[in-house]
Formats: sequence, structure tokens, C-alpha cells
Amino acid sequence: MPTRSHNLKAITGLIRRSGTEVSLKRHDHIVQRGERPDAILLLQEGWAARYSQLPDGRRHISHFYLPGDLCDLGWLVSTSAGQTVSALTAIKAISIDRSVIEEQLGNNADFAHCVAVDSLLRLEAQAAWLATLGRRPAAERLAQLFCELYLRIRRKDKTCDVECAFPLSQQHLADFTGMSAVHVCRTLRSMKDIKLLDLQRRRLRIPDFSHLASTCAYTGGYLDEAIS
Repeated sequence: MPTRSHNLKAITGLIRRSGTEVSLKRHDHIVQRGERPDAILLLQEGWAARYSQLPDGRRHISHFYLPGDLCDLGWLVSTSAGQTVSALTAIKAISIDRSVIEEQLGNNADFAHCVAVDSLLRLEAQAAWLATLGRRPAAERLAQLFCELYLRIRRKDKTCDVECAFPLSQQHLADFTGMSAVHVCRTLRSMKDIKLLDLQRRRLRIPDFSHLASTCAYTGGYLDEAIS
């Protein structure tokens, strides 16, 4: 049976061949909670986030989409989006009508298996983050997030030496980790002081990834097969 990686390349290849280029501005909604997503996007440039918003405006970000990610295979197994997805930066993407991929899923068992495995890996990632958000202190939460995002960026060949572009603000980090922006700022300063990382001018620098990973016992297991 073809590997999941092979099937994902087949899906992204289909999108590149049959999709349409689209552009979004910062803050544009890709889909809003409760809507039926009509298209799957392959991000080329820019970052997006999936989040829930409380009545008073507070929000919790549950996932970041990076260049090279599909947004979102999970929509193929649901009638409506459970969370809003919005552009955090300007985005260039290739969009394909979901019906085109759904037709392939109906005719190709390997494609269907790929979507099922992707859903399982997302659940595993969510379980890992539930444990982190429920039990780990601030520095460990941020360390895990930086490790995860840096690995995902590196796997897309978007790192240079020990640095990469990192457009997230301290408020984005706070909305993901359940902290205040002030607490994030103080924690980042402490992590910089002991040379775990340096984040400034939209650039992330991790001098020693293994050192950072050891502070939160990060293994990246749920990223072994993940694509987004």
C-alpha cells in the first residue's frame, strides 16, 4: 500500500494541477465557525490560525497553518467548520473545490486512508496539548510550541542555519498557550536570558534545538507523519 506521505503528495499534486490561485489579506476569514467549507487550500505563502472565540472577544488558537500546509483535510469529514480559520498574514494559496477531492476519496481507498490517518494524528496532537496546557508551566508551554513550529518550518525547508521567519506576535502565542501577553513577554525574556531562543523582528533563532526540547521533554512524536 502507498505510504501516507505518497498519498499526501498525490493530493497536493492534484491541487496544484487543478486548483486556482487565490490571495487573502491579513485578518480575512478562510472559513467561519458553522460554515460549510467549499474549498481546500494549499498554502504557498503566509500563516493562518484556527481558533474559537468567546462572547467577550477572548480567543483560543488551536492550530497554526504554515506555508506548504493543507487547510484543511479535516473539513472533508465534517458538514461544517467547528472553528473559525483566519489569515494571520497576507496569504497566497491554491484553492480547489472540495468536491474534486471528495470524488477522488470515493474512488481511491488510499486517499481515504490518508484523510483518516490525518484526523487521528490531529487527535493525538490535541491530546498532547491538552496535557501541556493543563499541567505544564509557562516556559514549558512556549518551549513545546516553538519546538513544534520550528520542526514544521524546517520540514518545509524554510529554515536558514538555526533561524526562520516567525510572523507570530506575543498575543498569538498567548492565545495558543492560554497565557496573557504580559506573561508571554516575561517568559520569552527569561528564555532569551538563558539562551534557549531569541525572538525579534519576526525572526526566531534557536541556538540549540536539543537543549530547548529537553526543557519540555519534547519528542515530536505526533509530528512524525503529520503534514500540518
